[in-house]
Amino acid sequence: MESYVLGLANEADGAEFEQYCITHPEVKAARIAFETELEQFALANATAAPAVVRTAVLEQIAESPVAGNDAVSAPVVGMRPWVRSLAATSVILLIGSAILNIYYYNKYRESSQAYNRLLSQQTGLVKNNNLLQARLEASEQTIAMLSNPNMKMIKMAGDAVPARGSPDTSSMAMVYWDMQSKDVYLMVHHLPQPAAGKQYQLWAMVNGQPIDAGVFDMPETSGMMKMKKVPEAQLFAVTLEKKGGSPVPKGPMYVLGKT
Repeated sequence: MESYVLGLANEADGAEFEQYCITHPEVKAARIAFETELEQFALANATAAPAVVRTAVLEQIAESPVAGNDAVSAPVVGMRPWVRSLAATSVILLIGSAILNIYYYNKYRESSQAYNRLLSQQTGLVKNNNLLQARLEASEQTIAMLSNPNMKMIKMAGDAVPARGSPDTSSMAMVYWDMQSKDVYLMVHHLPQPAAGKQYQLWAMVNGQPIDAGVFDMPETSGMMKMKKVPEAQLFAVTLEKKGGSPVPKGPMYVLGKT
């Protein structure tokens, strides 16, 4: 009975079962009960396909060419109308599910790309904001130092270097020396970019003896750099030394300025 109802029985078995249904009312009643039970189960667990998808599939089925008289006829398997309807619904649901999966995947990919673009833009804005904030703080610090009456300014120039002169006579830097706290700040206006493994070093000359005032890299902005404290000095100078500095000046002197 199950094979007949599901359309799985061959032609001979199907004909034999139909004969049983005619001659035995209880067999027919059992068949009807089984069909009703399956139909109720299918209806209870069915999921409606989207209207657009269902319409498109039905139109496609209607437009499909019908084989001519000379086509090879396939064996017809007995199947109840509700079973055929259930099979068609299953195909529609499968196609609809595939279409929806593709649609939502494309939407997800577009959303993901848009999110990444926004995240990149936000990161760039934060970076620019931090840079502007750093420049603003450096400018405020410079203004505060320049307004300090205890601050002494010493201009160091390349053309002030004696003997053979500076490797770059256009080099220039400023030392801001707090005569009360003895703090020293350096502002670079122009110095050539040092070669790899090299670093500039500030010196305070005290009675003809050079005192290390700290090494520095070329700043990204024109802000002030805090160097080592200097209690006294007759002049300041900058030389180019090996990275990390030197205990005594060994490299070429780029700028020099008297206090």
